[in-house]
Amino acid sequence: MSEIKHGAPQIPNPLRVFITFESTGWFDTTQEQKEQELLPKLNGILEEWQHNGSELLGTFDRDILTAGHAGPVNWHACFLYNIPDLQTVTNMTHAFRAAGLDRYFRLEASIGRPFFLLEK
Repeated sequence: MSEIKHGAPQIPNPLRVFITFESTGWFDTTQEQKEQELLPKLNGILEEWQHNGSELLGTFDRDILTAGHAGPVNWHACFLYNIPDLQTVTNMTHAFRAAGLDRYFRLEASIGRPFFLLEK
């Protein structure tokens, strides 16, 4: 078996970013608030992300076998992106703050890289 040489990880360009999304105050709102205020704002931000130079690679929503609060994993859904730079990642998370959605949802971005044995 040949030895695999594994040096220090290289920061990819574009950045590989895993964003976790958790509903927090969402559960304390009315159906009217959800439909008329929160979902339009949320959808607007997600649409903006389509035009910021990022590439959405995939999404994952845990709602098939869960309901209610996120529990110990602390997220309901996640998004995997290639994002051009760190400022764009910051702008994406800040969009929730600027829209007041951070009262209802929590985002957390993690930067990684493609897994070297599966993506070369």
